[in-house]
Amino acid sequence: MRAAYSLALGLGIVFASPLLAARLAQGRYRKIALARLGLGRDWLPRPRPGGIWLHALSVGEVKSALPLLSALGRRFPQVPLALSVSTAQGLAVAGEALAEKREVSLFVRPLDLPWAVRRLLDSLQPRLFCLVEGDIWPNWQWELGARKVPRLLVNGRVSPRTYRGYRRLGPLAKALWQGFDRVLVQTQVDYQRLASVGAPLERLAIGGNLKFDSAPALLSPERRLALAAQWGLAGRPALIAGSTHPGEEEACLEAYAALAVHDPELALIIAPREIGRGQAVAQLAQARGLRAVRVSQGATLAGNQVLVLDVLGRLAEAYALARAAFVGGSLAPVGGHNLLEPAAQGVPTVFGPITHNFLEMARELEAAGGGVRIADGRELAGAWGGLLNDPERAQTMGRAGLEFCRAHGGAVQRAVEEAAALMGEA
Repeated sequence: MRAAYSLALGLGIVFASPLLAARLAQGRYRKIALARLGLGRDWLPRPRPGGIWLHALSVGEVKSALPLLSALGRRFPQVPLALSVSTAQGLAVAGEALAEKREVSLFVRPLDLPWAVRRLLDSLQPRLFCLVEGDIWPNWQWELGARKVPRLLVNGRVSPRTYRGYRRLGPLAKALWQGFDRVLVQTQVDYQRLASVGAPLERLAIGGNLKFDSAPALLSPERRLALAAQWGLAGRPALIAGSTHPGEEEACLEAYAALAVHDPELALIIAPREIGRGQAVAQLAQARGLRAVRVSQGATLAGNQVLVLDVLGRLAEAYALARAAFVGGSLAPVGGHNLLEPAAQGVPTVFGPITHNFLEMARELEAAGGGVRIADGRELAGAWGGLLNDPERAQTMGRAGLEFCRAHGGAVQRAVEEAAALMGEA
């Protein structure tokens, strides 16, 4: 099976070579593209051997991994720590967060190529491998197993699409999951799906969602006022749409335009999931006759209506400036994004019907009174308008969301205890 898989992977890379060549030709992608192929001089980390290696695919997984990384550092102060990512945005977010933590090695994990896998593991010589959420590849599993490195998966999540993929893979999916010594999933649904594709029940447990422990702290009144002044929002009511995708921005802009007719001071902050789409989103707003500016260009909302938040790392605190929020990926067929960021700021949260990435979180936030689910984009103006017109209801929802966040912690500590057990230090 391993030989056949490696041959198929090699052929896939050959067919993808034009795309890879195009990436290598772009300066901003060259370094990460080389690292993903296990090429170049700088990709290979050289930490002290015998450490804990965490892998987080991209931005969302990195944000979940950071509190766990800190907790592992406190529990095992003498053990080296390494964090790998797979995307340029994930690397940027992790690099900013770890800028002052020189003791953590940060690098890009290469593709599932046998030579790159072996070189990296020769360099790391990890005592424990911890995967956050997903990004599971066969050669990594096989090589870690051959070296008898304990493997822990935390924050496991199985979307309907991923579940269908595992069922098609059959024996290969079963082998992937049997390679883990311990699997902590987020919800009962994830548990049932993994059990049905062959994950060993004795190694499978519900560990909760790390994102509850990574929810940002409530922004202080002083910081909120300073941020509002910086972005030209002082004294203005605002709505925010976070982590939006194509098709969702149109719905958000149309909902905002309908509400702004009744309140010319109303502002909209819109943060596309891909910050490179900032110009396109601003043009969508301008095409509707709205005055739009971009944070990446140093602009503010003074005299304008729509602020496009097209920079990394600012969305979590930006939610605190709003009267109500919409979280994207829930009208587009993506599966939803992190609902805790606005809830943790005491902001009532609106989201669409497609939330399989945060299935139980969405259901429980709605049941707790901190969130409102809409059926489609046409309902967004009504949901936002109802909250703007009823401040008491909005405040009640905001408090419910904040309490919901505070009541669901503990996943980080459970993950640390599992890591300790696998390392023989329970």
